[in-house]
Amino acid sequence: MAQHVSSDGCQFVVERENLSRGQRFSFALDGYPPVLGTVRWVVKDRVGFAFDRPISRDAQSAMLRRSRVVQGLDLYLS
Repeated sequence: MAQHVSSDGCQFVVERENLSRGQRFSFALDGYPPVLGTVRWVVKDRVGFAFDRPISRDAQSAMLRRSRVVQGLDLYLS
């Protein structure tokens, strides 16, 4: 689940335990370009994720809606 979404990044609540700082991921939002970024920090089941490029307010809202409606976002190793 995505939380604290801004144009530059967000916090993810994750089920995976083997994430580490510096890992690269991407995810897709319907109707928006893929979002690429880097894990900046990991604390238990929380991950700070910095986007490579700022995302729009509309994309931020879509990301929060999708995280609440669906099981979450699928992250893909980049």
